[in-house]
Amino acid sequence: MSSTISLPTCSCCNRPIMPNDKCVKFNCPDCGADLIWRCQSCREAARNYTCSSCNVQGP
Repeated sequence: MSSTISLPTCSCCNRPIMPNDKCVKFNCPDCGADLIWRCQSCREAARNYTCSSCNVQGP
């Protein structure tokens, strides 16, 4: 029997987020429709993310 786990990806760098990574997830602050994931590296570097629903960008 084979099972596949789908990992979330960082909304900035598209790197898979592992279960014990120090990341954050939050709904888009503008529309609330999209779930934004940010890895520790992107948070520390203040890389921009883009909401796929409303195209708002944030740090």
